[in-house]
Amino acid sequence: MNILDAVLPEGRRGTVAMPAEWSPELEAGIDARFRVRYELAGPEGAPLLVAMGGISADRHVCANVLDPAPGWWRKLAGPRLAIDTHRWRLLAIDFLGSPGTFESPDRIHLTPGDQADAVAVALRHLGVERAHRMLGASYGGMVALAMGIRHPARLDGVVLIGAAHRGHPQAIGIHAVQRWIVEFALRHGRGSEGVALARALAFTTYKSAAGLDARFPHDWEWEDGAPVYAVGRYLEQQGRAFAERFEAETYLTLSASVDLCDLRPEDLGVPAWLIGWEEDTLVPPWLLRETADRIGAPSRLRILSSDAGHDAFLLHAPDYEEALRGSLLATEPQALAGSAG
Repeated sequence: MNILDAVLPEGRRGTVAMPAEWSPELEAGIDARFRVRYELAGPEGAPLLVAMGGISADRHVCANVLDPAPGWWRKLAGPRLAIDTHRWRLLAIDFLGSPGTFESPDRIHLTPGDQADAVAVALRHLGVERAHRMLGASYGGMVALAMGIRHPARLDGVVLIGAAHRGHPQAIGIHAVQRWIVEFALRHGRGSEGVALARALAFTTYKSAAGLDARFPHDWEWEDGAPVYAVGRYLEQQGRAFAERFEAETYLTLSASVDLCDLRPEDLGVPAWLIGWEEDTLVPPWLLRETADRIGAPSRLRILSSDAGHDAFLLHAPDYEEALRGSLLATEPQALAGSAG
């Protein structure tokens, strides 16, 4: 059964059930227990973009007629921004595994391919034969790559931002420690505190070392006989704010899904634009080059520079905005051939 929350000329928000029975188009095990919560907004009839972000992102990408609240991509998506919502129509979903998407007390194991199937179900429900692009950043980039592999007939191209076809041992190890923290906290009835600690640790990997050094001076204040550093306060604030809106089980599910990503770029069936940053330690340039070199479709790689590190995918920067606009406006596959640093 489909439950629509809102339907307006310039937007639609709703929930659609995954198919009750497995079909060759979908991964086994993703069935009617799952719900796809989506938001579609922008000028009716405009070319459609699918947008997916990191594990903390949801279906609300930016302010729109359905919801004026700023979304997770507020600095890059909106009227007259790099992703101009006067020109493009945007679709996003809540990741499977987040609240309201799954009816079971059991812990689930999801892959980026499962999330791609959920996007395909949303497109079919909305009567969209083919989207112009799927833009995926961080975890969402893994989902976009999976979408281009599993459902190439649904897309004209993919834009992979700070995302590769797999993780690497350092990133996977850090994620494992974060999940151990959350699991330990859950066993002691303090899941929210575990999420806060795990997110604080995560933020040390989202930024570059140079960016943190420029932002936080090496000084401290004494509180209760112990030194307290500005960077420590910042990490605590980020962790606690995140824990107020993110459940422990969702964190465990989506963090594990990042590490379960193991895709074959050779199987990509649509053109691809890849964007990354020299300072990104979670998805370093060498791994992006490996992905780009193995892609079996026309592709182009852009390696940029930003002290923001992995978090650069959320922020304004002239070269990044130019790369985004170019990935949306390019039409000739031959214009994509080859990789460029």
